[in-house]
Amino acid sequence: MIAIIGAGPSGAYAALKLAEAGEKVALFEEHSAVGKPVQCTGIVTKALFDLVEPSDEYLINELTSVRVNGPSSSIEIPLKEHVLCRDKFDPWLVQKAVDAGAELHLGHRFTGIQGNKAFFSNGNSYEFDKIIGADGPSSSVGRAVGLLKERKYYSGAQATIKSNFNPKSFSVYFGNIAPDFFAWVVPESSTHARVGIAAQKYGFNAYDKLLQLVPGEIVDKQAGPIPLFDPNQPAQKDNVFLVGDAAGLCKNTTGGGIITGMISGRLAAESILAGKSYESLLKPLRKELKIHQKLRDTLNKFSDADYEKLISWMSSPKVKEILYNYPREFPSRFMWKLFLAQPRLLYFLKYLI
Repeated sequence: MIAIIGAGPSGAYAALKLAEAGEKVALFEEHSAVGKPVQCTGIVTKALFDLVEPSDEYLINELTSVRVNGPSSSIEIPLKEHVLCRDKFDPWLVQKAVDAGAELHLGHRFTGIQGNKAFFSNGNSYEFDKIIGADGPSSSVGRAVGLLKERKYYSGAQATIKSNFNPKSFSVYFGNIAPDFFAWVVPESSTHARVGIAAQKYGFNAYDKLLQLVPGEIVDKQAGPIPLFDPNQPAQKDNVFLVGDAAGLCKNTTGGGIITGMISGRLAAESILAGKSYESLLKPLRKELKIHQKLRDTLNKFSDADYEKLISWMSSPKVKEILYNYPREFPSRFMWKLFLAQPRLLYFLKYLI
């Protein structure tokens, strides 16, 4: 049996791929319902639809632009992205895995491994041949086998705020509001938006900051850690695999990990099914995430004046066209196109030295 700990997108997608291939799969979720609590902004690019078909069952909004805000200027960039509802998407994906033959066990919080047996807080234990840790940024599976020793995180805080919004455009804010990351406003509709902020260290009251950004009524609050990608973090030890946030396979630029997590879940399944090295299969994804890491390291060195330069230079129609056509998960596909379209962006390469 292949045991998968965590029924989020990365674990559910691994379960789906393995069950479709006829493997015996058990999917364990610590909560009593899949998809809750929600700790995600839920904005995804079209790259999601290379993995699963789009469905109104989980998509709640389509976005046609992003407003990038610097310290004193802003720019509108056209795009086509989507907002999904995690407490709809996660159950939808898990149900696909169950329909393919996977077993789902709710209310099972993983507590440890002894030999080839996984133990849970409710007293149950199960034998496994392989185990996949899809149990989030502080992965108990990773810690149990020594794969997760040291990790850096962003601290994220998000609120659902009731106010007035343009439902087709989301906003990001750079500069002093979140010096080593950014803040965001992602509309669910014309009346509700997910407003969030993250940083490596909070030196402020996050929810006060959010209300300064978007005055309104807070109807829900979420908070949690966002793992920083570390290229030296291993994702496999013997018959234990880590995927998604558990493996730290997130974009350091945005903190996003739904699509990269699902890709890693697919690769873990491929490794098990074909007997291939998981670490080798992860190399193309790690290549993309290393670029995200370098971009984040560069942005963290920006002054307010640098952000103003960036916003000004991004106003080029060619730059906007490139950003519209390429999903941001894969920067290797468009970074040099950006430099060719706007050579002044090479100015920022000095921060990589």
